[in-house]
Amino acid sequence: MNKLCFTFLTLALGAPALAHANDQAAPDSATATTAAAGSATLSAKVTVSNQDALGDDILAVINLPIAAADAREAGIDEVELKEALDVTRETGLSAGDASEVVAEEADQARSRGVKKGFGHWVRMQVAAGLRGKALAAKIKSRKQDTEPLDDKKMTELREKLEKQRDLNKAWRAKAIEKRGELIAKGKKKVVLHEDRNEKLKAKIQASQGRNEERGDAIEGRLKALDARIAAATGDDKKALEAEKKRLEGAAKTNEKIEDRLEKAEDKADDKGDKLDKAGNKLDKLKDKRDEKRDAKRDAKDAKDAKVPGPASPAAPQ
Repeated sequence: MNKLCFTFLTLALGAPALAHANDQAAPDSATATTAAAGSATLSAKVTVSNQDALGDDILAVINLPIAAADAREAGIDEVELKEALDVTRETGLSAGDASEVVAEEADQARSRGVKKGFGHWVRMQVAAGLRGKALAAKIKSRKQDTEPLDDKKMTELREKLEKQRDLNKAWRAKAIEKRGELIAKGKKKVVLHEDRNEKLKAKIQASQGRNEERGDAIEGRLKALDARIAAATGDDKKALEAEKKRLEGAAKTNEKIEDRLEKAEDKADDKGDKLDKAGNKLDKLKDKRDEKRDAKRDAKDAKDAKVPGPASPAAPQ
């Protein structure tokens, strides 16, 4: 069976999406005050464009496990892949950022060949402040292997990553705030990475085709075995029956794979519908909020109209 079938199933379908969340205990008031002051300082250092604020990477987030499976199929080392995913999570980048980086590396590995040190390379680029499209685009210019750093350089790199983590956190907070402001003004979110989603769907469909071919081949071999078993005797018959049992097990596995690939395809197809429904739901919530706001304003205006103004001063005698 093609390796991609197994990787899609064991990671993309069987395991949950990798979370990029930092769940921490609530800080005390003094810590919170200090953190807020530091956050405001960092926020002043980051700039978020309208395009970045409105960009919704939900497709890339959902596709992260499939992108990781595809990267493995393209030949990227498991340890290096894990390092790349870890550094994006540890430095506060989104699962969408991680998905795009991994997916782009898989594409490039197929065209230019696998380059060693992918995890180290991602670590260095993130420390330099790259994220999102800029980070994914940088992969296209990566032509050489990336060698491991010595202890001194690794220490320096860790310090840079610590600072970058705070900046990334501030960037995301500012992006969320700006997105809210823009949506309140009537702007709409833009779903990103639709092309990538279509490519991953195509890979699933290709895996389905290979799986169907394998199923047909197994079925053909089982029919041939039945004829041979009917004419065989003794040890030959036992050996053929054992082979039939093995093939029947393979056929069941193949059927499960087919079902799961179909579910994966349906899930990919449903994403657009779900996003549309989510958008409609947000629009309805916004309409209700606007209606409540208008109702409160009307009630206030009506109340103000009923309150008599100050009495006019008496005319001088």
